[in-house]
Amino acid sequence: MDGLKLDILRPFSQKVAYHNQRSKRIEGLADGVFSIVMTLLVLDIRLPAHVVNSEIGIWTALVYTAPKIVTFMLSFSVAGLFWSLFINQFNYIHASDRNQIIIAIFYLLFISLLPFSTSFLSEFLWSKVAIGFYVLNILLIILLVTLHWVYSYHAGMIQRDGKKNVFIHRAMMKRAKTAFIGYGIVAGCCFYNSYIAVYATILLQIIFTFIGFLEIFNNGLGEKVKEFNQCDVQQIDGT
Repeated sequence: MDGLKLDILRPFSQKVAYHNQRSKRIEGLADGVFSIVMTLLVLDIRLPAHVVNSEIGIWTALVYTAPKIVTFMLSFSVAGLFWSLFINQFNYIHASDRNQIIIAIFYLLFISLLPFSTSFLSEFLWSKVAIGFYVLNILLIILLVTLHWVYSYHAGMIQRDGKKNVFIHRAMMKRAKTAFIGYGIVAGCCFYNSYIAVYATILLQIIFTFIGFLEIFNNGLGEKVKEFNQCDVQQIDGT
C-alpha cells in the first residue's frame, strides 16, 4: 500500500516533473500578462456620460477625467518598471522549477490586480482606504518579485559564478530594501492623509523610474570633473 502511494505521488515530485524547466516559458507568460494589464489600464479613462455642447464643457470634462489620467500614467509606469525588474532577473536565471513557477504565478496575480486598484484609486482619491489598497498591491508585488529572486539565487539557478554572483545578489537586495522602505513610508502616510500618500507614491515612482538616468548623469559628471582636475594638475606640473 505504501509503495502504491509513493507511485501515485511520484509524478508530483519536483525532481521528477518540475526540475530544470525552461525559464523562457515564464518570460513569455509574463510578457503576455503585462501587455494585457498595461492595455486594460487605459480603458478606465472615460469622459463623463452627460452630453457636452460647448468648449467650456469639453474643458470641464477633461478636468473631470484628470485624476484617471494621472493614475493611469502612474500605474502604467509602475507596471513597466516591474516588468523591467522581472525580465532583468532572467538575464541571470538560467532555469526554473515548480516552486519558482508558483512564486511567479502569484507575482503575476498581483500584477493583474493593478487595473482594479488603479480604478479604485482614481474614483476615490480622497480615500485612505483606496490609496492604502493601492500601496498594499505594490508592496505585495515587491515582496513576490524579491522572493522570486531570492529563491532562484539560493536554489542555484543563477548562471553567474563566484564574486559576480554575490555582487548581483547584493545589488538586487539593495534595490528591494530601498523599495520596501520607500513604500513602507508611503503606507504610513495612508493613515495620516490620503493626498500626501498619493503625492508620495508619484514622487517615489518618478525617482525609481529615472534613477538610472541620474546615475549615468552623475557618473558622467564625475568623470568630467576628474578629467578637469587631471588637466589642471598637468598644467601646474608643466609650469
